[in-house]
Amino acid sequence: MEGHHPAVEEYTEAIFELLEDDVEVIQARIAERLEVSRPAVSEMVHRLERDGIINNRAGRISLTIEGESIAQRTVRRHRLAECFLTDILGLSWAEAHVEAGKWE
Repeated sequence: MEGHHPAVEEYTEAIFELLEDDVEVIQARIAERLEVSRPAVSEMVHRLERDGIINNRAGRISLTIEGESIAQRTVRRHRLAECFLTDILGLSWAEAHVEAGKWE
């Protein structure tokens, strides 16, 4: 399994979740979701597009097949960690969500 920079995983996860929530994926939504500046998102979007991880057409962002694969692996790990933390360790969902994010 190919490893990816944590930022790539973070961005693909955010895009995946926005799509899952049926939210139009534009740079401003990614910036809000990740709580980062729009210039930082713009730079990363260019890098992800160059690397074939996303498509950016007319300001609308989608995942490529590779990007979808990265996002699914990242989301799966996060959700499994949340299940472990809530079901086995008894943390609240909110606590588990934050802790699972740290584990990533």
